[in-house]
Amino acid sequence: MSETPLLRLDGIAKAFAGTPVLVDLDLSVRAGERRGLIGPNGAGKTTLINVITGAHQPDAGDILFRGKSIRRLPPHRRNRLGISRSFQILSLFGEMTVGENIRNAILRYRGLHVSPRRLLRRLDTIFTEVAAVAEMVGLGRALQERADNLPYGMQRRLDIALVLAQQPELIILDEPAAGLSAAETRDLIAVLQATIGKRTLILVEHDMDVVYALSDRITVLDYGLVLTEGTPAEINANPDVRRVYLGEEAA
Repeated sequence: MSETPLLRLDGIAKAFAGTPVLVDLDLSVRAGERRGLIGPNGAGKTTLINVITGAHQPDAGDILFRGKSIRRLPPHRRNRLGISRSFQILSLFGEMTVGENIRNAILRYRGLHVSPRRLLRRLDTIFTEVAAVAEMVGLGRALQERADNLPYGMQRRLDIALVLAQQPELIILDEPAAGLSAAETRDLIAVLQATIGKRTLILVEHDMDVVYALSDRITVLDYGLVLTEGTPAEINANPDVRRVYLGEEAA
């Protein structure tokens, strides 16, 4: 992995209605690193994701991607640069097929202004990409299935496929295991381990089995501040983390 950070946040602050949510937060993620992001409810995890992806503008601080500031870029520009995210609440087109959902993600990434004539010339390539992405997450045989007919665990896989279809350099997953059974969670871990490859990952997740399995390092947030960072083993052994987060989970 490169020593130069792919993503760097310097002094990020964000408040809503005068209530601080992120406080002078610094974060550095190297290219190819898998970073877990954990903390109790209200710690600022989702707000941090929204700041990185452009859904929220920070009140202070800067966001650097590949060494260049992206703070003033809108979400779609950040997406085109190689930042793609999932959402805790699924945002699939239920009436469309698996293949159509993935196709739409590919077209959105490339720009919706594609003319019909240009699109026709590229249909074979797009269909090939759709099939390849579906195969990566185990949906290769479900291309013609309506998304809302899929079991919930498969819908989660499709959500990840939409992220992968945009060919991101930085993947941000917001609680991808939410609502999954233990068996579905194990399957999801295997899918992510097989598909992330050398891409950089920021993972927000409450299920610590998922976090430990997929993270090289873990950042712990508490009241908008970075409480600590470390390897999974270091985080598991840290008494402060056990007090504010892991102990809460155990209780």
